[in-house]
Amino acid sequence: KEEGNKTAERSFVFANEVEKVHAELYQNALDNLDGLEEADYYVCSVCGMTVEDEAPDSCPVCGAQASALLKAD
Repeated sequence: KEEGNKTAERSFVFANEVEKVHAELYQNALDNLDGLEEADYYVCSVCGMTVEDEAPDSCPVCGAQASALLKAD
């Protein structure tokens, strides 16, 4: 930020927000080990945001279009 590198700053902001979501997904999985059901996951190819069940119209972290959200196999 101090160096004025907007690309690097944006990358760190995205990574920070995405890791918050990943932590929630991990905790949910740990809390439901006995009753864990299969779910579909979509990953944003721009920032790495992971969404459970259904892809939104755009990425809630970076704003990428729905086409950037790829279904994980």
